[in-house]
Amino acid sequence: MRLRAGGAGLLLLLGVSTGCVYYNGVYNAEAEARTAITRLGQDREEDAREAFRRSAAAAESVYLRHPESPWRTHVGYLAGRGAALAGECDQGERRLREFLSADQPADRRGERRRRSPNAHEEAMQWTLVALASCDVRLARPAVARERVDSILVRPRLARAVSRQARLWGARAALAQGDLEAVPRYLGPVASATLPWELLGAALAIRAYATVESLTVDRGLRGDYRDEAQRAVRELASARWFGSAERVVAAYDRGRTRAAPRALLHLALADGLFRTGDDSTAARHLRETIDLAGRDSLLAAEAGARLGVIAVRRGNAMETGDSLWAAMDSLTRRTSVAQRFREQWLLVRLLVARDEGTGAGRFLAAEVLRDSLRATAVAARLFADVGRSPMAASLAPLAWHAAGLLRPDSADEYRRRILTEYGFSAVAARLAGEDPASRPDFVSSPELLRFAWGETVRVWGDSVRRLRSTRGSTTRSGAP
Repeated sequence: MRLRAGGAGLLLLLGVSTGCVYYNGVYNAEAEARTAITRLGQDREEDAREAFRRSAAAAESVYLRHPESPWRTHVGYLAGRGAALAGECDQGERRLREFLSADQPADRRGERRRRSPNAHEEAMQWTLVALASCDVRLARPAVARERVDSILVRPRLARAVSRQARLWGARAALAQGDLEAVPRYLGPVASATLPWELLGAALAIRAYATVESLTVDRGLRGDYRDEAQRAVRELASARWFGSAERVVAAYDRGRTRAAPRALLHLALADGLFRTGDDSTAARHLRETIDLAGRDSLLAAEAGARLGVIAVRRGNAMETGDSLWAAMDSLTRRTSVAQRFREQWLLVRLLVARDEGTGAGRFLAAEVLRDSLRATAVAARLFADVGRSPMAASLAPLAWHAAGLLRPDSADEYRRRILTEYGFSAVAARLAGEDPASRPDFVSSPELLRFAWGETVRVWGDSVRRLRSTRGSTTRSGAP
């Protein structure tokens, strides 16, 4: 008898323990779901996803362990909604389809406390929202919009459901590139996250006016994300410099922290730097240094660009020669500084290997013009080749190239070509004649190709050694 009594007591204890685990699982799933919905209303979507993920895990555990439970439909609904809204769509869609096909509503039969008579209808609305979220994530925006449209026409729509339905409808419209439909979906909804998604969609279709208005609005509110830097870079790349300037100015006025503002100024300066607007670029680079602090990596990046701008503006080779020596160790490690060092090495090798023919100096001037955009130095070097008696075969080409860089001297250089080098291919082209009939039409390019090939081989070996040394220094951690 004692054994049987003890066995019955153990079974009773196990039953109570199992029941506690069961009810705790359901309680936890519902509590996490309530937390998630609250976080959605606060635009804390990452926190909401984590809470939905925890809700789904708790509900899934109960669902699998208690297949005969009268609450099974409701628990499956919690598991499906939580997983779908957490972005785990395989699991979420499976459970939500089971819920939609269930015979009994998700009313938690057997529960004693009072339930709203609209509980099942609200669960159906949340189910459609959760499925629509997966439709958007799985590139089915048309299906998502159909679901959302069916929700928004329903009477007695819960506020949280309505808000999420509108947001996912707007996202589906964005995914289709239908920017005009976005305001219709949003209606009265104000969201701190959706403008960034709208910005991403506008960038994807190059709707730069929309990109500007959205990012300026975020900037004036002091709302910074990395997407703002992307917007400035893409606006600058598309040469919408006025728009990019207005975005940066908005963040300057919007009480944004110094570090993000420094990134934005550098992003705009990069676009200006690439297109040759050195004066405006220099202004933004100096602003970057002031905001980031002179000992920062951003200041080093800005300083390297300012150094290259100084070489572009200079009219003597000595400016480039002194630039590397003037850089500190942090600035030298930037990609801009390293690229300048390699390009300047090529210029110096070409000049050093000229051997009096003018070919090396002519090619160095082309590198200065095309790669470094140091047009003043390039023009001087072209003119130097033109004046050299030993470089007569390249002189017409050199005077023509110099004239393109010095418009105020172009007429003088043209007359010089036609009078002193009337036999040349350049003179024939200027006179409207066939340049192929002139002897230097082939010989001059051949001379340049030979000089280029010989020098570039030497330069390539030097660059490989420089990069190898730089890589070894980086791996060793040496400054």
